[in-house]
Amino acid sequence: MHESLDRLERLASAWPRVCIGSSGKFASIGTAAWWGQMARAMRVVCDDDGRPMCKLHGLRMLDPAIFTALPFASADSTNIGRNVGIDQAWRGTYTPPTKEARAQVMRARIESQNAPARWSFAIPDEAPAIQGSLL
Repeated sequence: MHESLDRLERLASAWPRVCIGSSGKFASIGTAAWWGQMARAMRVVCDDDGRPMCKLHGLRMLDPAIFTALPFASADSTNIGRNVGIDQAWRGTYTPPTKEARAQVMRARIESQNAPARWSFAIPDEAPAIQGSLL
């Protein structure tokens, strides 16, 4: 994401699939600066209807808050591998009994949603709305 948008346009024009990762000053996924750069990148690789000119792959972008807003053909992450063994993250009444079951819960959460076929030209808000607020 810290590379030039001209380079992204050249890659998207020349290759059937382009990977987009977060790096440089845009290494923190989901920040306002990151969404701004991603919006600029989508304007380069998408047509006026929001359709990408090539297939896009999101590196480290399997967070549903991310991939449900961007027209990725595919995405990857190390989230399951990194978090399945963190016992304190798995507390409550319905705690999965094994690491394999935890991984299945996480896979199901990811697989229950899809990336859109087109970019909507909208940039999600960085901060979630406060429950009960009207504005």
